[in-house]
Amino acid sequence: MGKYSVLHFATHGVLDDRNPMYSYLVLASGKSGSNEDGLLEAWELMQCDLNAELAVLSACETARGRVGDGEGMIGMTWALFVAGVPTTVASQWQVPSESTTKLMIEFHRNLVNGRGEKLSKAEALRRAALTLIKDPALRMKPYYWAGFVVVGDGGW
Repeated sequence: MGKYSVLHFATHGVLDDRNPMYSYLVLASGKSGSNEDGLLEAWELMQCDLNAELAVLSACETARGRVGDGEGMIGMTWALFVAGVPTTVASQWQVPSESTTKLMIEFHRNLVNGRGEKLSKAEALRRAALTLIKDPALRMKPYYWAGFVVVGDGGW
């Protein structure tokens, strides 16, 4: 993971309210006999040496955690920041797969905008949400397009 500028995890996320460092992303299990359980826990992320400019946690409740004195919200986004990632896009609640997929495709399209326009990460996410809002089936349902936030440096 240390050699990529953008990390995108499109998987299930599980929040541990009591001990947010044990919140995790569900990945593939290791080969039979390995010690890898397939759960990427927040404390494991903290031990990584990451050079990414952006991490996207396209999973449920990844922006949540526990407020720590002098630290702010302790959870997955905090763990990524400690590991060296200045910006994370994460969800505030349980997000549905179909609309999240549409939102994330639009977000990444906006980041690599072919019109020569360089958008900030925050603006790319805002425009992605506006695209979903234009869908008559989703317009009046923020549940589908408002769950993701930019945590950290929203520029590019």
